[in-house]
Amino acid sequence: MRTATAFALLLLAAGCGRPPGEEEVARARERAEDAAAKLMGALFQELQDALAGGRPEQAIDVCAGTAPVIAKRIGEETGVVVRRTSLQYRNEANAPDEYERAWLEKAAAAAASATGTAEAVELPDGTWELRYMRPVQLAEMCTTCHGEAHQIPPAVGEAIARRYPGDRATGFKPGDLRGAISVRVPFE
Repeated sequence: MRTATAFALLLLAAGCGRPPGEEEVARARERAEDAAAKLMGALFQELQDALAGGRPEQAIDVCAGTAPVIAKRIGEETGVVVRRTSLQYRNEANAPDEYERAWLEKAAAAAASATGTAEAVELPDGTWELRYMRPVQLAEMCTTCHGEAHQIPPAVGEAIARRYPGDRATGFKPGDLRGAISVRVPFE
């Protein structure tokens, strides 16, 4: 009996099972917002560069190959997991998890008024993490790959069809909710 009590006290002292306090959540949210901003900034720059090169189909390579590398680098630098996700994803690796899907469905219903959220969530093992979701509205330049059929140049449409035969990430208008940046921040 003493061993079980001592173990329970040790777990409590280590923070296991204890919800994070307001200050911990605020610090974690700052880390999440920083990681999301870094990903969006770097990705936006890469996409602008690809589109400025006169071959818009290169933007597909940025989203498919460069974006995950950028996200991984930012995650390693900041100690978080940062990624892009959407209900209408192009790449299976960007499919939403259960938490992300629920948030995206609510955000889609809210349309243009969707805002970012941060929430401390208890994991099955009793630890906690911050789940941060930042909405991504479709920018004008993104209609080249994600817009309505008449906005997508034939070479881009062909490149999308080759790389993503089951593509479901088109039909958007500027300002539409395209998806979200999802960040997971572990509490220490």
